[in-house]
Amino acid sequence: MMSRQQLIDAAVEHYIGLESVESMEEVLTMCGATIDAGALPLLTRRLAEEEARRHILAAHGYTRMAEKSAQLAASLCALIRSFEGW
Repeated sequence: MMSRQQLIDAAVEHYIGLESVESMEEVLTMCGATIDAGALPLLTRRLAEEEARRHILAAHGYTRMAEKSAQLAASLCALIRSFEGW
């Protein structure tokens, strides 16, 4: 079984792999070299933005982009849950 810190580390790694550079710059400005619970407001905002974006992409037939958006939203959900303590 993974420790809580290992779960957070894995969620952060997955999120960074999917997020845009612009959003990562904002996270790094807010948290420094680590992502911690201080980023919750930003992560929550990004989740809402990404969910809205996914629906728009899907409605316009951009299937692959909508799938990537869904992956990012799932990654954000996991990261938010880990910082909220489940």
